[in-house]
Amino acid sequence: MRLFFSSFIILFISNCTIYENNIDNPNDNEANEELGIFPPSLVFFPKQQTKTTSDTIRLGAYVVFSDTSIISFSGAHLNIKYDNNLLELDSLAPGWIGPGSLTDSNKTTPLFTYVENQGVLDLYAYYLSTADISIDSLTHIAEIWFKPKSAGTSVVSYDTSQCELIKFDETMISIKGTREASIVVQ
Repeated sequence: MRLFFSSFIILFISNCTIYENNIDNPNDNEANEELGIFPPSLVFFPKQQTKTTSDTIRLGAYVVFSDTSIISFSGAHLNIKYDNNLLELDSLAPGWIGPGSLTDSNKTTPLFTYVENQGVLDLYAYYLSTADISIDSLTHIAEIWFKPKSAGTSVVSYDTSQCELIKFDETMISIKGTREASIVVQ
């Protein structure tokens, strides 16, 4: 009986598989810090996608502050680069920007504009409110849709030398990290 029980335990343990949980939450400061991305940071969600040439690619642009941040901001300029030989900008929509951001029950929409030129997308979002002058949470700046032009891999990234986070008094907030996105078109 002991031999049977010991064999059963050995068989049970040797057949266990431990899976790595690959969760992609742009507001997960702990996971971002493990990747060397410290807040305030600019991230994309999802960070990896595989699509076909007939699919539409959807990518969210976010600003992430730490859970205990007291930094607040009123506007953002995001300079986003992508391979325009593989991807074509299809459309854009402003994200939810405001107190509580993604959980904002008022669904506050920012003043939002953009310029696109040869694989460089400049997004501008400004928070306009009569009640609040700034925000300090995870902020969904924009939702971006691309159409694939051909098969290949494109990295979508922020050019932090051009990106700006702005306080209501027009002072700048230093960006400490970014997380790019990888899009594979088959």
